[in-house]
Amino acid sequence: MKALLGDVYTQSYLTKMKIAEALESICERTRFDRISTGLIAEEAGISRSSFYYHFENKNAVVVWLSNQAYEQGIDQIGRTLTWFEGHYITTSYLDRFPLLFEAAASVTDYDAARPYFIRHRMEVVTETITEWKKAELTNRLRFQIEALAYAEVNMNRNYGAWYKELPVREFSELMTSIAPRELYELLETPTKPRKASTILMLD
Repeated sequence: MKALLGDVYTQSYLTKMKIAEALESICERTRFDRISTGLIAEEAGISRSSFYYHFENKNAVVVWLSNQAYEQGIDQIGRTLTWFEGHYITTSYLDRFPLLFEAAASVTDYDAARPYFIRHRMEVVTETITEWKKAELTNRLRFQIEALAYAEVNMNRNYGAWYKELPVREFSELMTSIAPRELYELLETPTKPRKASTILMLD
């Protein structure tokens, strides 16, 4: 199990990863909407009470994984990472659970990963612009933020399907290319860039 930036191997983290890996395995043979928490617990070799100690439901597993990918990667665009660096780190994480993310992308419940991602991305990019870049949030930027969030979620949804044929680096370059131009230029230069040695590339 490869670590990305910020991974901390506490027992809680390891158990959550075991649950996520079990859900990934189940997605290979079972539709996401038919997967029960009991089945996940059994696959992970833990009790149901242990599952519920860590997660409220299966959607929470996907959201937790998403947060791992976002917080270390694309949420840092404009803050500590460039567009490409952010997408590279996030895509590297998504690449570890392609079946899970592909299956969960079709779920539209409020607490599911897809609507969560859209809300989360809009909030984070808005905060980056106003708090990190100290820029005015114009109507043009609001439009571009919303367009970006929907475009990213649609493209990442396809990564586990036919985009999976692309190397992580190439997919990350394509994801970078969909950023609206004004938004791209505003966030391309990080406010507090990381040292190159701290950005772990997994090619």
